[in-house]
Amino acid sequence: MTRRKLRPARVARRGPFVPPPAFPVPAVRRSRLLGTTSVQPAGKDDVRQTLLPPDVALPAPAPVPAATPSPAAGAPAGWESMTTDAPPQPDKADVAILIVDDDPRNLFAVRETLEDMNAQLVLARSGEEALKHLLRQDFALILLDVHMPGMDGYETAELIRLREKSRHIPIIFLTAINKDESHIFRGYASGAVDYMFKPVDPHILKCKVSVFVDLYRKTEAVKREVEAKQRLLDENERVRREMRQAEQALRRSEERQALILGQLPIVLYTANLTPGIPFRYLSDTARSVLGCPPARFIEDPGYWEAGLHPDDRNRVLRQLESIHDTGLTTVEYRWRCPDGSERHLLDQAVVVRDEDGQPAELFGTILDVTETRQAQRQLAHAQKMEMVGQLTGGIAHDFNNMLMVVIGSLERLVPGLAEDPKAAKRAEMALQAALRCSDMTRRLLTFARRQQLHPEPVDLGALVAGMGELMERTLGGGVAIAIEAPAADAEPLWTASVDRSQAESALLNLVINARDAMPGGGTLRIRTENARFEEMQSAHGMSVPAGDYILLSVSDSGCGMPPDVLERAFEPFFTTKEAGKGTGLGLAMIHGFVKQSGGLIGIDSSPGVGTTFRLYLPRAAVDAVHGSASDEDGAVEAFAGRGETVLVVDDDADVRAVAVQAVGALGYRVLEADGAEAALTLLDRQPVDLLFTDIVMPGGLNGRELAREGLRRHPSLRVLFASGYANGTSAPEPEAGAAMPADDGTDPGAVLGAVLSRAETLAKPYRDGDLARALRRALDLQSPLAPAEAVRG
Repeated sequence: MTRRKLRPARVARRGPFVPPPAFPVPAVRRSRLLGTTSVQPAGKDDVRQTLLPPDVALPAPAPVPAATPSPAAGAPAGWESMTTDAPPQPDKADVAILIVDDDPRNLFAVRETLEDMNAQLVLARSGEEALKHLLRQDFALILLDVHMPGMDGYETAELIRLREKSRHIPIIFLTAINKDESHIFRGYASGAVDYMFKPVDPHILKCKVSVFVDLYRKTEAVKREVEAKQRLLDENERVRREMRQAEQALRRSEERQALILGQLPIVLYTANLTPGIPFRYLSDTARSVLGCPPARFIEDPGYWEAGLHPDDRNRVLRQLESIHDTGLTTVEYRWRCPDGSERHLLDQAVVVRDEDGQPAELFGTILDVTETRQAQRQLAHAQKMEMVGQLTGGIAHDFNNMLMVVIGSLERLVPGLAEDPKAAKRAEMALQAALRCSDMTRRLLTFARRQQLHPEPVDLGALVAGMGELMERTLGGGVAIAIEAPAADAEPLWTASVDRSQAESALLNLVINARDAMPGGGTLRIRTENARFEEMQSAHGMSVPAGDYILLSVSDSGCGMPPDVLERAFEPFFTTKEAGKGTGLGLAMIHGFVKQSGGLIGIDSSPGVGTTFRLYLPRAAVDAVHGSASDEDGAVEAFAGRGETVLVVDDDADVRAVAVQAVGALGYRVLEADGAEAALTLLDRQPVDLLFTDIVMPGGLNGRELAREGLRRHPSLRVLFASGYANGTSAPEPEAGAAMPADDGTDPGAVLGAVLSRAETLAKPYRDGDLARALRRALDLQSPLAPAEAVRG
């Protein structure tokens, strides 16, 4: 092979080489080849081959600052610029070549040789430094010196080949010493692609390096092209996947919409704008809403108009004719289905115009609002009944106050007429009539639901017997009523723990339902008896534990209920009666009353046979006292007063006067006040044993608030309430534990609330015996508060 000597112009222009003082001047033997200079360092036996051209004069080294380490001995000038950690060059960042040699002069020579190859040249002076560079970036080629102190080229190549990310990089070994076949074989075995001996011809080196650089660039170009194609494939797949997902979502949405529209009571339609507005299209829901298939309307253009209610037809047709001018319309009408049923429909339509803006067709919806209108009527009826109830309750309350005056005055009058039998008889008749009026007002208050739930021991047998006359008037002459009491040899009927007025209301509702179920007449049977559950029972959303209960059974011989109606019997606003004849709340109220009382309901019903309602009400812990008329007459003497002081408070002067007379006649010392302020003044001036106050008083404090403040000031005070409402009042109950102002900041609200919650309420109008018992119980059984000092402690 012919070798020729090449002199790079750039190197030749450099100044003469001046070695540093610490670098020994070696003997230099020049060769004919460019870059083949043999250097024999002083005191060394080995021969080192360098790549320095023979005619190259290295520049003088630049001054080194004191803080910067001195360059290696023999390092050419400019070595500081060949730092191995230099950032990549932007214009050569596409390909990089790693040059590894422990001799800086060889690094300098290779860099000068390859500088015009448009590649990033990274220099390393050891195998360890080369490995660090390989961790930071990829290289197209590695020029690796074999003979290096520490880790030689073979070991470095083996480590490079062990790493997954660097094993693909081609390695060319450069050596001046290891030239025998064993070293060459080891080099190739270590993964080298070529094994070159120093001195290296620069032209040959550049040719070999350029081959690998071009190969690297083409490989990277192929990779980029493959990656671009893969990105296109991935993007195409992503778009196709999103399209599939969108199509699936659209299909699911359409299915959901179709399912929803199929379940909703709504019909979608299009129609012509010609006279009569014949349908073009109706949705499949027409069968469920209008009672016939869509094809019936399309085949017979006059079928829809014929099905309109006669009272609505002219109005609907006139309104539809005006849609040409308005562009839209909303009309409600009644539609008669083929099966004879009647539905309320809300028809909303809009004119659809063509591209020229001319009316083309009609698009609309028909909504079934039958149930909505029924609910609105039921709500209006319920609101009307609530208003009637409020009015009734207010009238009954005032009427009770007037009856209180009548009954109290008659009771004062009757004993004084003992010498005049005729006058005494007339007074007794007036008293009995007033008592019957009192019973009627109590029922009116029960209807108005102007009372709280107050469970008490109640004899259900006596309650049913007492309502016999009222039930007979309610049933009329076509229905016979039979009240069945327990057998004579059976165990006496237990006492139930229920709210008396609510029990009467529930029984009256059941009687009215039985009457409506027997329009042609029949028999109503009411029975009371004891019942015992050996284990827990459940029915109609209620559960009761094992124990003793009193059964109230109401049976009729009416039409009965089919299973679907029986299942919804206690559902609020559900009724099978005609519009305006029932609210659907009666059985729901009974269900709530029994459940709140801790009882159970059972129903047996068969179409054409009749219905039986069974109400199981809990047994009271203490049976009620069954007194006689003679006991009533002796009640006044048995519960007479013992000189205690009673403060009577009522805003009605006549009622207050009767109460003062009745309390005084019982042997009590009586004080009176017309309101809360006057009562508190009397309480502060003199000792009072019992406060007897009306609950509802207009203006200022009501009766409960007066009692709370009186107890706060005088802890030994007892309290008895009176009310014109049944078993209570419409006034809000004080919350137990509610804070009351105290002089020293103490909050005795919990104690006051507990005492007030145990205070008895005497319903107006009351008899002298009722008043005597209530006063005595309040004075003897009601636990007073501790002294104020103890409460504060």
